[in-house]
Amino acid sequence: MSGIEKITARLNEETEAQCREILFNAKKKAAEIVSRAQTDGNETIKRAETEANKRSEQIMASAVSQSAANARKAMLSAKVDMINEVLAGAKKSLHDLSDEAYFNALAGLAHKNKQEGVGEMLLCERDLRRMPKDFIDKLGYGIKVSPVPADIEDGFILKYGEIEQNCTFGALFSAYSQELQAKAASLLFGAPAKG
Repeated sequence: MSGIEKITARLNEETEAQCREILFNAKKKAAEIVSRAQTDGNETIKRAETEANKRSEQIMASAVSQSAANARKAMLSAKVDMINEVLAGAKKSLHDLSDEAYFNALAGLAHKNKQEGVGEMLLCERDLRRMPKDFIDKLGYGIKVSPVPADIEDGFILKYGEIEQNCTFGALFSAYSQELQAKAASLLFGAPAKG
């Protein structure tokens, strides 16, 4: 082998060695880049999954909370409706009492609301017609019954001069509505009665 051939062979060997080294380094660098990309990709996927899970948990918690709030609202609304029905039934049962029981209730209510001086009791036309003969005696001194009917459904209006006290069942139920609602709730649902 001549000198040029030896130099060419040695150059070829060095070039091949350099090419192998460059190729080895390039493959190594490519493997590192692919590995880093996979790691970064996996981390990105994990972060996205974690965020998605966190967001879905938040959405579920919000939905559960909203559903529970709606259920409480519906339950409260149903309870209020039941209480109102009970109170309406109680008011109707007072209105529909037998004559004797009705007028005994009116006499008791009149005594409870009696003031000094002589008061005038105004009844509706229906009550004036069915008033028992002994009702005025049950009222006692200090209250007289007006012969002129009042424009009311039941109960009475008690007048002392210019002062009128509305003792109709509707007015009484309105005046004591919170106390009556609390008592009705206690009877229906075992809630503590207030008042």
